Amino acid sequence: MDARLREGITLFNQGKFFDSHEVWENFYRDTDQENKAFLEGLIGLAAAYRLFCDFGEIRGSARLIYQALIRLENYQPAFLQVQVKDLCQSAEAWAKAAEAAGAKPSASDIPKIKLQRFRFFS
Repeated sequence: MDARLREGITLFNQGKFFDSHEVWENFYRDTDQENKAFLEGLIGLAAAYRLFCDFGEIRGSARLIYQALIRLENYQPAFLQVQVKDLCQSAEAWAKAAEAAGAKPSASDIPKIKLQRFRFFS
């Protein structure tokens, strides 16, 4: 795994969405074409959650999440050691809950990015 991808994930999971976005954009410029839509999806999620956490925007955040999910759909169930399917399901659930009438979404409910665990023995 590229160190910039891992650093972005760490920052994202710490709630530092702007910083993760910046790290992933740097990685995006140098990566292979096959990775670009995946990174666009992660960058989109970071932008969505930053919009919510820093500006209190719900509808715009949900819209960005749905756009990011479209970018990530071809990378499921996992890509570059990221558990993409789980991330997509959690992000979609967060967006739907945030859009519900009278909802008061919380930053603590924002999903974390999980990595695949390797099994050497069955």
